[in-house]
Amino acid sequence: MPSKRPGKKKSSKKKKGPKLPRFKGLFLHVIVFLFLTLPIAIIFLLPTPPVEHLEPPVFEEFSKAPKAPPIKKGEKGASKRAEKKLPLVAIIIDDMGFEYRLDEKFILLDAPLSFAFLPYGPNTKRLAHLALVKKKDVLVHLPMEPENKSLDPGPDALMVEMDLDGLLETLEKNIRGVPGAVGVNNHMGSRFTANPRAMEYVLAYLKQRGLFFIDSRTTKETVAFKEARKMGVPCAERSVFLDHDNDRQKISHELRRLVRVAKKNGMAIAIGHPYQNTYEVLYSLLPIIRKEVKLVPVHHLVH
Repeated sequence: MPSKRPGKKKSSKKKKGPKLPRFKGLFLHVIVFLFLTLPIAIIFLLPTPPVEHLEPPVFEEFSKAPKAPPIKKGEKGASKRAEKKLPLVAIIIDDMGFEYRLDEKFILLDAPLSFAFLPYGPNTKRLAHLALVKKKDVLVHLPMEPENKSLDPGPDALMVEMDLDGLLETLEKNIRGVPGAVGVNNHMGSRFTANPRAMEYVLAYLKQRGLFFIDSRTTKETVAFKEARKMGVPCAERSVFLDHDNDRQKISHELRRLVRVAKKNGMAIAIGHPYQNTYEVLYSLLPIIRKEVKLVPVHHLVH
């Protein structure tokens, strides 16, 4: 019998599939890389969330807030204005830049409030930009030395014993810390604002920078407003503290007193703070008091 011819051995090598063109392979690698790294990149590129809490600033200690003297006849904003039209009222909210959500609620109120930001507030820059977008007056809430040495006015406070170079350098740092500021008012400062020489240095700098000064009147001994008038620096002074007593009924009472002062003098300035009670009182009563007074940004009331 004829022997069988041995068949061809089957090749053990598998057939390779068609090769991808080089650019398609590179494209796939890029897609995989983006898929893996994009979520991480997004996390790093997102804006950092606002800081919600640092130790909030405190008041100077006085049992009764020092009153501002009444405006004399013949001065700008006095009774002639009140006879012709509604008296003018400005409300400054101090100590801004700490509790982001609550500060934001004040800025978004449908009213021309003014806002004084502490330069060292963790959210000061972000909230100051928001206030500027909403066309609100932005002020530097300038830390100054209190009479009570146990009270801490915060970092970079102006102290009476500072030499001129150190004082001006610290002052400039504070001004730079609040973007878009058009004016300044004092945080604490019962000792500093009672010192004519110290205030003269500060006011001369503000005049050079085109900034106005609002005397918060944390002491009846203050000379800040008097010195500003003498030096030709645009200025004004507080008439009422809205919430030195953080009680809703007391805040409502002070808001109504603000209206009475404005009607008597033709204008008045109140200072409040970013408290929940203050927000609720303003939210409910501002529509009512705006029938009796005209609410304006504080720069309208500087002399």
